[in-house]
Amino acid sequence: MKSLVLVGAGHAHMGLLLQADRLHKAGFEITLIDPGSFWYGGATTRVAAGQLSRAALKLPLRGFCRERAVRYRADRALGVDTRHRRLWLASGDMLSFDTLSLDVGLECALPVAAGSHAPPMLWSAVDMSALLQLADTLAQEGRGGVRRRVAVVGDGPRALEVIAGLGRHAAASSLLISWYVPETRLLADAPLGLERRLRRRLIESGVEIVAQTSIVEKVDGAICSHDGRRFTADHVVMASPAPAARFVHAGRLPAQSEGLYVTRRLQSPADARVYAAGGCASVLGAAGAYIESDRQARVLAHNIEAGARRRPFKSVSARGGATTVDLGGGSAATWHGRLWWQGRMPARGRARAQAQWLALVERYAPGR
Repeated sequence: MKSLVLVGAGHAHMGLLLQADRLHKAGFEITLIDPGSFWYGGATTRVAAGQLSRAALKLPLRGFCRERAVRYRADRALGVDTRHRRLWLASGDMLSFDTLSLDVGLECALPVAAGSHAPPMLWSAVDMSALLQLADTLAQEGRGGVRRRVAVVGDGPRALEVIAGLGRHAAASSLLISWYVPETRLLADAPLGLERRLRRRLIESGVEIVAQTSIVEKVDGAICSHDGRRFTADHVVMASPAPAARFVHAGRLPAQSEGLYVTRRLQSPADARVYAAGGCASVLGAAGAYIESDRQARVLAHNIEAGARRRPFKSVSARGGATTVDLGGGSAATWHGRLWWQGRMPARGRARAQAQWLALVERYAPGR
């Protein structure tokens, strides 16, 4: 049997494990290394609105892996020697592997000024556990009738979904929401007609849009832009592009801050037996293209199997697929190139995808 080691329980790896049978048949013994649980991250709007609980999003990995004959190690990978095919864990153990795949996610943070311990509180938009805590905190603060300033930093669909969720939170009437974007566009790859409509909708709902403002630091009571301006805030949600987890540099393979370099086959160009997917992968020739995690999972499973059976590989497309943003309240916006739709039809498609993942989480919930 060949050893396939998966580091990180991201969405791409979870999709891969749903196809574990085909990899077992190809002669692989699979091990998943992750220190915690899988958190479903495809319902940002509903999480920010406080409409989903921790139990609905958090999937314990042990039972999920056991059912698929996958060995699960509740541990953290610290180092890797790709030449000798060895992986070191925080527990002190060392694992050997034939094929390695990384899906270790991002590190989203904002530099904090020395000696700054006061608010604003910092939250990561890519961390569902953090967004749940933010929603709970806002609910508690809202009961006192105190106004709170919430700053959302960064452009793109995830930032928009956070704002859409906050606008539907039970404490929305007590929130003063500001959106800080580094350039003039809110959604760089969206059609201008759609962006104008969404911008008008945000302004009408009371959201302050602060364009051409790159936030670089948190100080006591405020956040600071690169040109020295200060903006008061009580809570800051970081939704700006984030560097990949530092583990992508552990094997000294070609990488950058955005992630481990991989070809469109999701393989490292320096080592065809090392793969990466999700937020920690930087796909060569597809910079800026959004590649859905389920599409990456399919390509990843196929290519790992193809490498063992010496069959043709598949590639992810450099062209981004359709992007859908959940605006809450049964409405969503979808665009692909210059084409775009807004309303209930794209929302239904998004809801079906969410329902499938949430049902999977519920299936393995403790006590079931």
